[in-house]
Amino acid sequence: MRAQKGLSFVGFIIIAIVVALVLITGFKVVPAYVEYFGVKKALKSVVQEHANSNRAAILEAFSKQATIGYITSVQPQDIVILQAGGKTTLSANYEKVVPLVGNISLLLDFEAEASSSTIE
Repeated sequence: MRAQKGLSFVGFIIIAIVVALVLITGFKVVPAYVEYFGVKKALKSVVQEHANSNRAAILEAFSKQATIGYITSVQPQDIVILQAGGKTTLSANYEKVVPLVGNISLLLDFEAEASSSTIE
């Protein structure tokens, strides 16, 4: 008589619960990262088009890019603008809280930056 090989029902349930938790976490975290890459893209676009513009023009351009890209976590007043020596650098540091289950949440800390010297 051969010994059986494979998963038991209890083992299958435990693995299914772990896989479900990983998938639920992934589905809730992915939109935050999509928005982060949208922020990076918007900053890069603004610094390409408005590197030598004044602060108000840069913030207005970012506001338009944010509207187009459905960016809600970063407002124009959150953008740090550094203009020195013909180089413009835009950066945004922000946190995103992603609720998981009940009172359990993830805190994601993002830093996006674009500089006119890094444009190819």
